[in-house]
Amino acid sequence: SSEAAKEEGLDAAEEFVVAVANAWLPSWLPICRRRRAMEYSEQQRDWQLVRRGRYLEFNLLYDRGVRFGLVPGGRTEAVMVSAPPLIKWRYNMPVEEGSEEERLIQVLQNPREWV
Repeated sequence: SSEAAKEEGLDAAEEFVVAVANAWLPSWLPICRRRRAMEYSEQQRDWQLVRRGRYLEFNLLYDRGVRFGLVPGGRTEAVMVSAPPLIKWRYNMPVEEGSEEERLIQVLQNPREWV
């Protein structure tokens, strides 16, 4: 029956989500341990804060869940508390040709089809 197929699909989806959740921490922690002592420049920190600003911009303008939180009577503080604690905003920020920042912009502007 279609109800049984639906239930089977839900079970498979739950199994997948649980598998992803169980694999995430063991894969993420080694990366953090390797990188937590890495030094970074003031320019790199600045770039990180600008990218965080773009993340907040996306959430405020395009994420429907966030937009509903910003309507009258919505939970504005819940939206704002989800924002990164420090950000910067620069209009049309130039990036140096051949830099890691330019490489990132190219990846973001030209997404791959992974499936």
